[in-house]
Amino acid sequence: MLSLKNVSFSYESGSDAVKNVSLEIGDGEFIAIVGHNGSGKSTLAKLLNGLLLPTSGTVTVNGMDTSDDDRILDIRRHVGMVFQNPDNQIVTTVVREDVAFGPENLGIPTDEIVTRVDSALKAVGMEKYAESAPHMLSGGQKQRIAIAGMLAMEPEILVLDEATAMLDPIGRKEIIGIVRKLNEEKGITVIMITQYMEEAIGCERVIVINDGSIVMDDTPLAVFKRGDELRSIGLDVPAAVELREMLKTRGIADCGDAMTIEELTDKLCLSLLKN
Repeated sequence: MLSLKNVSFSYESGSDAVKNVSLEIGDGEFIAIVGHNGSGKSTLAKLLNGLLLPTSGTVTVNGMDTSDDDRILDIRRHVGMVFQNPDNQIVTTVVREDVAFGPENLGIPTDEIVTRVDSALKAVGMEKYAESAPHMLSGGQKQRIAIAGMLAMEPEILVLDEATAMLDPIGRKEIIGIVRKLNEEKGITVIMITQYMEEAIGCERVIVINDGSIVMDDTPLAVFKRGDELRSIGLDVPAAVELREMLKTRGIADCGDAMTIEELTDKLCLSLLKN
C-alpha cells in the first residue's frame, strides 16, 4: 500500500533529516515509528502523503508517486494526517462543520457528507458534541475531532504525527484506544509517530529512527529486548519492561515477556506463588 525506496530528504539548511530509507507498509498494519527529538521521524511522516517531497528516492501510495502533482489530491484522500496540536487543524466554529470541511473540499455530495460526518463523530465518541464550539472542548476532545475530520474523508491510511504529545496520560490512552479500534474494526492502516514507548507496545511493528535512518524494524517484543541499544540512541523501554528486566537481573522473579503493568503484575504474582 505504501512504499518508500531509497528516500532521503534535506532541508534548505543542508541538514539531512531522512537518509536513504526504504520501507514497505501493508494494508491494515498498525505501526509505531519511534525516535528521539530530531531523529527524523516527523519529517518521515510528512513524506508519506506529499506534504514534503523526497530530495531523492520515491514514495508511492497505492502505486501513486507523491511527486506527481496530478495525483497529490488522490494521495491525500488515501493518507490522512493528524498532527500534534489539534488547534492547527480546526478551521470552523462548530464541530459538525469542522468535520465536514474535508469532504466538502473533495466535492462530496451533501447527503453523503452528512452520513460521513455522523459516522466519523460516532467512531470517535463525539456525536453528542456535534453542535458544540471546538474551542470549548478539552485537548483530548479536540484531537478526537481532528481524527473525525480525517475519517470523514475515508482514508485508507491514518498517520498520527505525535498526535498525543500535548495530552495528559488519560487523553493519550483514549486516543490510542480510538485508533486501535479503527484499525481493528475498519481495517484502517495506522502509522503512529511517537516518543512514548508505551504507545508502541500494542502495535504490530515498531520502527526505530535514529539520525534519519531506520535502525530497527521488528515486533515490539523483539525491539524492546534490545534495551541497551535503545538507550544508546536516547530512547528507553516501557516502564514495565524495565521493571521486568530489573526483577530478573536481581533474581527476584522471571516474568517472561510481560510488556504492560497488567501482564507484569499477573506474572509476578504467579512467579512469587511458585516460590
